[in-house]
Amino acid sequence: MRSSSPSTSFQTLTSGRAAPSGAEEANPYRNKLFLVVDSVPEMQRALAMTLSSFGAERVEYAGRASDALAKLGHYDFDVVLCDYDLGKGYDGLYLFEEARARNLIKQSCVFMVVTGERRAQRVISAAELAPDDYLLKPFTGEELRVRLERALRRREAFRVVDDAIMRFEYMEAIAGCERETAARSEFSLDFMRLKGSLCLKIGDWERARTLYMSVLQLKPVTWAKLGLGKALTGLKQYDEARLLFEEVLRDNDRVMEAYDWLAKIALANHDGEAAQGVLATATRLSPVVVRRQKQLSEVALANGDLEAAETACTATLELARYSWHRDPALYATLARVQLARGDKAGAARTLGTLRRDYKYDKAGEWMADVVDSQLQRAQGNKRRAEQLIAQAGDSLPKLEGEVGSDALLEYARTCYQQGRAEAADAVVKKLVRNHHDDEALLGRLGGMFDEVGRAEAGRELIASNVESVVGLNNAAVRAAHGGHFDEAIALFARAHADLPDNLQVMLNMCNAIMAQLVRQGWHESHARNAHALLQKVRGLAPDNGKFQKLLQGWNALMAQQGRREWVV
Repeated sequence: MRSSSPSTSFQTLTSGRAAPSGAEEANPYRNKLFLVVDSVPEMQRALAMTLSSFGAERVEYAGRASDALAKLGHYDFDVVLCDYDLGKGYDGLYLFEEARARNLIKQSCVFMVVTGERRAQRVISAAELAPDDYLLKPFTGEELRVRLERALRRREAFRVVDDAIMRFEYMEAIAGCERETAARSEFSLDFMRLKGSLCLKIGDWERARTLYMSVLQLKPVTWAKLGLGKALTGLKQYDEARLLFEEVLRDNDRVMEAYDWLAKIALANHDGEAAQGVLATATRLSPVVVRRQKQLSEVALANGDLEAAETACTATLELARYSWHRDPALYATLARVQLARGDKAGAARTLGTLRRDYKYDKAGEWMADVVDSQLQRAQGNKRRAEQLIAQAGDSLPKLEGEVGSDALLEYARTCYQQGRAEAADAVVKKLVRNHHDDEALLGRLGGMFDEVGRAEAGRELIASNVESVVGLNNAAVRAAHGGHFDEAIALFARAHADLPDNLQVMLNMCNAIMAQLVRQGWHESHARNAHALLQKVRGLAPDNGKFQKLLQGWNALMAQQGRREWVV
C-alpha cells in the first residue's frame, strides 16, 4: 500500500473546488512530497537545498532507477525531479515511462527531467507521454521555481482524473478528459493528449484515430503523429502507419517508440528480417529497455541469427536480473541459444547463475531442472535428462499460477525434444484454451512446433482447442441472448472452472450476470461471482478494452441499485 497524507493543492483551475488556505498560498510547497533522483549525492543535496529555499519540507532521494521505482511504488509523490543520466545506460525518460507503465505516479504528479545535454531536449519533448518539463544545467534556483510553478499549475488540472487512473478506471478517466476538453479549459490540448493515450491503452483504435487526426488538424505535433500511427497499426492499416512512423524518425531519429511500432508492422507483414533490423537500430540507440531487447532476441532467434539472439538474450537477462522484469524463463532462453550454438560451457554457466539467483524459489528451481535436462541431453547424458524432465513434470501441478507462459513453452519444447509428447500436448492444450485469442502466444506456439518438427500436428492441436473454446463460449452467449441467463451463467461457470485464466470467458460471464441483474433483479451469489471475476481481471489485464467497458457498466449498475459496497 502506498503511503502519503493527502497533498494540499493550489487554487484549482475549475469552479467548485475549495480555495487554498492562506498558509498554503504563502508556501505552496510545504505539503508537497518531492523525489530527487540523481546518481551523484552532491547533486541530490544541492537540489534539496534549492527546494528548501522556497519552502519544500518533504524530500526523498534515490540514486538509481531501481531505487526510484521502489520509492514511487511506496509513496504518493507530488513532484519528481530526475537527472537525465542515471548511469549504466539508464535515463530519466526510461524511469518516467516505467513509472507510467506500472501506474506508479498519479496524473497530477509533476515529473521534471534535469539534463546537461541539449540533445536530450529533442528526445524528451517528442515522446508520446513526455515529462512535464526539462531543465538544462546549469540553472538558478529562480529558474527551477518558475518552471515548477508552471508545471504544478498545469498538473493541478489533472487531479480530476487522478483517482480514476490509479484505480484503472480508464473509461471514467476518458470521460473526465472529454469534459475538460468540452469546457475549453486552458489545458484542453493536454487532456486530448491524455485521452488519446488512454484510448490506445485499452485498444479503442477508432476513437484514438479520430482524436489524433483532430489534433493534427490543429497542430502537426510529433506525439499526435505517433499516436495516429499506433491507432492505424491497431486497425491493421499498416502502410499508412509505417509512413507516419518513418516521417517521425526523419524529423527526430531518437523517438524510440517509432522503432518499436515499425518492428510490430514488419512482424505483422511476416518480415522478420526487417523487424530485426529496426530493433537492432533501436537497441543501439537505447540499450536499456528490457522489452525491446527481449523482442530483438525472439525475432533474431526466429530468423536463425543465433549470434544476435545470444547478444540480445544476454542484454535482456542483465537488465532484468535485478528488476521487476526478472524471470527464470530468460535464463532458459539464453541457455537454449547457447546450446544451439554448441556452447555447452556457456549454457552450464547460465544454468549455474539461474540456480544461484533462484535458490529456494520453487518456480525458479523448476525452470532450472528443465534447462538442466536440455544440457544433460546435449552432453549425451540421456538418462539424467529424462530424470530431470520427468521430475519437472511431477512438480508442475504444485506450481499452478507460479509458472508463466514463457516457462511453460520452454518445458513443452523440452518434452517434445525428448519424446514426451503427451506431457507437452497437455501443457500446450491448457495454454491455448486459457489464451485462445492471444495471437502473439499462438504465434510463438506455432514457431515452437516448427522448431521441434511437429508443424502440422501442432497447427491441428492449436486449431482444435481454439475451436473448442469458441464453441463453448458461443453456446453460453446464445443462451444469454435468448434470455436464458441461468443457463448461460452455468455454462460460463463450467467453462471458467476448466479455463480459470481465460479472460473472454470471465468477462462474458460477468456480462451475463449484469444482464440478469438488470432484467430479473438482484441475485447475491451471482453478483458475488461477478465482483470476484472483475477484480481478478483487473489484476490480470486492466488494459483490456472489454473489461474497461464492463467495469464502468458494473460500477454504474451498483451505484444505481444502491449497492456501493459491490463497486469494484
